[in-house]
Amino acid sequence: MKSNTKIKLEDAIKNAARYIEEMQLMDDKQLSKNLDLFRQQMEMAYQQKNYDAYELLCEYETQIIIARGNKD
Repeated sequence: MKSNTKIKLEDAIKNAARYIEEMQLMDDKQLSKNLDLFRQQMEMAYQQKNYDAYELLCEYETQIIIARGNKD
């Protein structure tokens, strides 16, 4: 059985284009805040050796960076 985190990762990858489009409509300040939060969570997940969560958070981070870059 797949873990909840792996299911979320598959969803994030499968629907990346839609999520990025939605994030492009968000305020840059909110995206920056989310990015900071994800990076803190990534550090914690890595320290706890929770590599599935780390991978999911990396995907979220990448999508936010792409959305911010596409806003220009």
